[in-house]
Amino acid sequence: MPRTQDGFIRLILVQPFVEHIERSGSDPRPALATLGLSKQMLGNPNATVHAEIIYGLCNALAEQSEIPHLGCEVGQQFDLSIWPPIAAASQASDTVGGFLTNYLMRVPQESSSVKHTLIVEADRASYGVSRLVRTENPPRQVDGFGIALHLRLLQTAMGPGWMAQDVLVETAYPEAVPRGFMGVRLARTETATLTFSFPSEWLNAELKLRAKAETPLPATDEPDMSIVAALRSAARPLLWKDKLTSADLARALGLGQRRLEAALRLHRTTPAREVKRLKIEVAQEALANQELSIGDVGLRLGYADQSHFARFFRSQTGQSPQEFRRSLEPTDDD
Repeated sequence: MPRTQDGFIRLILVQPFVEHIERSGSDPRPALATLGLSKQMLGNPNATVHAEIIYGLCNALAEQSEIPHLGCEVGQQFDLSIWPPIAAASQASDTVGGFLTNYLMRVPQESSSVKHTLIVEADRASYGVSRLVRTENPPRQVDGFGIALHLRLLQTAMGPGWMAQDVLVETAYPEAVPRGFMGVRLARTETATLTFSFPSEWLNAELKLRAKAETPLPATDEPDMSIVAALRSAARPLLWKDKLTSADLARALGLGQRRLEAALRLHRTTPAREVKRLKIEVAQEALANQELSIGDVGLRLGYADQSHFARFFRSQTGQSPQEFRRSLEPTDDD
């Protein structure tokens, strides 16, 4: 299960922001570079970074492109029917209430920085998105995206039954959307929760939102969104460095070094221990490729000297790289 203190988000979720400013004629690379990111990294579905990086990047993209309501614009134009969590929730639901329930159950697969809740009372229902971490970068553009996305979801799900004046949105950043946005009521709050309240009877309405038939559904097994998984994802492209430090890893994750080490202690591990584990995993994957020499594999892991790599590999596995490679060869009994 995700740990709420981790606060990580899948980097691929920023892709719609990048694509939007590209369509507007702006180059996202300067904003990405300021945070140590690249467009190639955004395409990795397993890459996760701290919420600090996501919030900072979205704000930087808005400033660079001079689109003050960038998040809101992205949320308005984003194709709802092809986003896996929405597609899965809509395919599994017949009513608006069923859809919202299934949708919030999918959220942990994408982020461990927020918690979605649905509270139902006699006359009003509230759908809330609560932030579980504090960041220096304000989530202004992310809130704008969330407001536009969830209002579109609710409007599309309700179809002709949608009544804008019956919806109240409470946010810490009402300036993230244009004045009078979608005709709903908007109120400022001091809490870290974005809340949408509407008549409870809407939950029983027939769901009007349907995913496209060809949309692939996400896996049913919940992927690991913990800091350990994020660390391993961030460390993999850095393994070629001779000395990969905790500071390097913290920088890649958008965390301070002390904060990273403290979070890992909660998982009873350390940066050095996880890097060793990852190096062995990557080494074993590479050794299975007979076209790579032992020296090539060592270089990929930051070992210019093949003997140093061999000693490390044996110390962790009890085998030399050659012995491990031979153990992968089929035997006469196979």
